[in-house]
Amino acid sequence: MVNESKTTKIIRWTARITSAITALIILMFFIGEDSEEGYESLLHLSLKNSLLMVAFFALWLGLILGWKWELAGGMLTISGLAVFYLIYYLFSASFPRGPFFLIFASPGFLYLYLGIACRKSGWI
Repeated sequence: MVNESKTTKIIRWTARITSAITALIILMFFIGEDSEEGYESLLHLSLKNSLLMVAFFALWLGLILGWKWELAGGMLTISGLAVFYLIYYLFSASFPRGPFFLIFASPGFLYLYLGIACRKSGWI
């Protein structure tokens, strides 16, 4: 990251800050939902919900990994989102409503951009 531009720094820190906030919100939803119903409910999820949980975990993990490895984090976040939508569609014949899952994954798009831009310019 020797001669990176000011714009790249702004995008990098925007991605990091929004991914941290998003990852914390996802974690709070997960903890709040499971503490209300008890963690044993995770053992009795349907196949659909288990697969959706794995895909959403990949999205969440990509947000965290993007701090260190932008390209890998972005790819994992976006892949998790795509698999989440695919699984949802296969089981429901419709897509989730609203923009919320796309908003959760938006830092992943920034990470992907940064990862590609840094490779092209030779920063990493």
